[in-house]
Formats: sequence, C-alpha cells, structure tokens
Amino acid sequence: ILTPSTIFDNARHAAKIVARNVGGSTQHDGAPSPSSIVMIGPSEPSNEGEGNYDHSRSIFGAHYDEGRITRRTDPNPVWAELASRSISRYNEINQESGGMEFYVECGHLALGPKGSDTIEKRKAGAASMGVDYDSLEYAELCERFPYLTPPTEECIGIHETKDAGYISARGLVRAQTAAAQNMGVEVIDGIVSRVHKSTDHGEDDGYFLVYIKGGRTIKSKRVLVTAGAFCNDQNLLPNKLDITPVKTQTVHFILSLEDEQRLKNMPSIIVRSDTFWAYLLPPIQYPDSTTRAKIGGAYLDSSGNEIGREKMSCGKEVVDWHTGSGSLDARNDMIQMMQSLLPNIESMQSSKLSTINNTCAVLHTPTRQAYIGEVKDKWAVATGGNGVAAKSSDEIGRLAALCILDREAYEREQVCGKFCKSLFAPRYRELE
Repeated sequence: ILTPSTIFDNARHAAKIVARNVGGSTQHDGAPSPSSIVMIGPSEPSNEGEGNYDHSRSIFGAHYDEGRITRRTDPNPVWAELASRSISRYNEINQESGGMEFYVECGHLALGPKGSDTIEKRKAGAASMGVDYDSLEYAELCERFPYLTPPTEECIGIHETKDAGYISARGLVRAQTAAAQNMGVEVIDGIVSRVHKSTDHGEDDGYFLVYIKGGRTIKSKRVLVTAGAFCNDQNLLPNKLDITPVKTQTVHFILSLEDEQRLKNMPSIIVRSDTFWAYLLPPIQYPDSTTRAKIGGAYLDSSGNEIGREKMSCGKEVVDWHTGSGSLDARNDMIQMMQSLLPNIESMQSSKLSTINNTCAVLHTPTRQAYIGEVKDKWAVATGGNGVAAKSSDEIGRLAALCILDREAYEREQVCGKFCKSLFAPRYRELE
C-alpha cells in the first residue's frame, strides 16, 4: 500500500520487485503480485499551480509544476548520485508509460564565484562520476549565452550539455503512475485519513488498516508513506518525524513570442553569488497555453543564509501557505534578480511585466538527506526532499520499494560508499 502526495516513484519499482520475485525461484502460492499493490493519493485539482488554489484541500502534492531542474552535478555527492541513477532511467519510464514525455534535455548551467565551494564540489563530483562539462570564464559565458548577465566578472560556469535540462514534475508523476498501472498496480484517487496496525487478535490481526476519506478501508500487510510535508499529519505514522516544512515560492514570467524565441536555447540555470542564489527555467509552455520563464531563490545574509525563508509547523500552516498568495517581498526580490540576470528580455521589464506567483513547501531534514526507512516493522516512510529531490525521484522510489518489500536487499544498498539504511535513516522528534 502506498500513500503518495509527493513525486517519489515507489509504485513502479514496487511492481517490478514483486514481479521479479514471483517470476523467479521465490515463487510460491500466495506470493504478492503487482496487482496486490495499491497506490493511494489525491489527484491534482484542475486549477492548481496556475495561481488559483482550492481552499477546501487538506493536502497538497509537491509536483504541481511544469519545470524542475535536472542535472547530474551537485555540491552534495549523495544527491548527485541519486540524480545520476534516476536520469539514466528517464527513457525507461517513458517507454513503460506508453510514451509519455516529461524530460527536455536542454542542458544545465551552474554559475558561481571562481574557486568557490559550490563550483569546486561540482567539478569534483563530475570527475568522480565521469560527467562531461565545459568550464566557462566570464567572457565565454557572455558569448555562449548572450541574453545572460552573470553576477560578477569573477563568475565562472559549469555547463552540462548532456543528461541535463528540466523535467515536467506533473508530467513525470503522470508517467510514473501510468507505468505502474500498466504493470497492474491499482491507483485510488483519495486522501488517507489514518493508518492503524491491528492487534485485536481477530481476522485483521497483524494487518494494517488504511482508512480513506469517504469511508473506504484497505487492509494491507505493508504500508509505505510518502506524504511529504504532511507525513506528520493525518495519523499516517506511529511517531512524528523530525522534519521542517519551509516556505518557498517561485515567480513565473509570461513571455512574449519574441522573448520566447530569444531564450529558446536557454539551459536550466543555478546561480550562486555572495549576495543571492537563484534558479532559472527556460521558456516552458503551461496548461493555460502561456509560455513562461521561472525563477526561484532568495537573497543571502552575511553568513550565507537565505533571507525571508520562514519555517512552518506541519498541518494547517502548510495548507494556509499553499492556498495563500505568498510573500510580496520575496516576489519583488525574485523579479529584481531576474531583471539583473536577463536584463535585455523585454518581458522582464517593469512596463511589460506579467507574472504569476506560486507557493510551495520545501521539506528539510536535519541530515539534509532524504528519509527512507522503516519506522516500525513493515511500516516505512520515504520523504524529505530538501528542495532537490524531483529529478532524483526514480532512485528514491526504487530504494523505498526495496525497503518495504525486500529488507535484506535494501540493507545491502549503498550510495557514495555508505549504506542506505544508516544514510537515510528517519529521525524522530523528541517527546514534548
């Protein structure tokens, strides 16, 4: 049983694992099959992600967008490895879904001060994984990307041209879900209100009872919870996780046809300077037929910490943020950043500005790694994207499926030479 509101690709990999076991030497009467897997989660409201929010919703997904950066390099080697493994399977997801498209290989550009930690760690990671890239000085950046103005002349760029670009997060979820359904997984459009481990010594003894809003109950031998910022709500887990939802938002700039053409060869971009960090997405068409460039990010204080990012408690505060209009100060900051980075794009200028503000929640863990592990026997969780997990969701889902279905195999799994069981072990809040 899977209870997702996030992007992790658990169901597809769960189906693969049980299909492999059924087809191999472990086959026996009563062995699980892909049709015994149920994925439960609410579908995206039709008006979600376009600036109009459904105030009646009590839970929100992390994938209501058309543009998320994907690339193999990262200052954190664990996230880089998770991304690299996932990217290598994008084509597999496309084929298993019946040809659903979600990935655009337009390349990725990382900008930062020469010799900075972020640049040097990316270079080291690229070398260890065999990732090809071009290292570009300021003049080379201006020549290759004439629409872009780097923050300073001391800035250099790491340009990945292969296995990098962006994904449609909602398109990826659709493809992952379709692939799982094609293997026999049942998908239920609903919200789980409670998970309970039965100990009544009756016919349900030892089973999990999964209660779905509206009255339906599912009985299961295993439960995997992937509810993102809502994991500590809805009575989904036996213990409260040590997680912190943080307010974040993006600004979408609606582009003219002329500016869309000017930026048509733009890669996805991450910028890190001494005063701000930002990420930019190239022109992408959205469901309302507008073509938009997107920016997220924040100004930094003297210690390099983001200014204006507020922590939230789980539950109602997260819902209120999702259904609200966001921070006007943050919106203005991001408009200012975009205008400084793309100064010659008319659609970014104040006189022609047409923007959409989107709110979301980044789920931080104290380890800055994902949580993938059992919280009790046969009761597992996969969460904690830390703002960088969308591109890596396939590998996170594979590890989560192993964790809940093949514990011994999961205990052998490693990332960057570290055992996943300890690397991704969930942490819990102290009793108050």
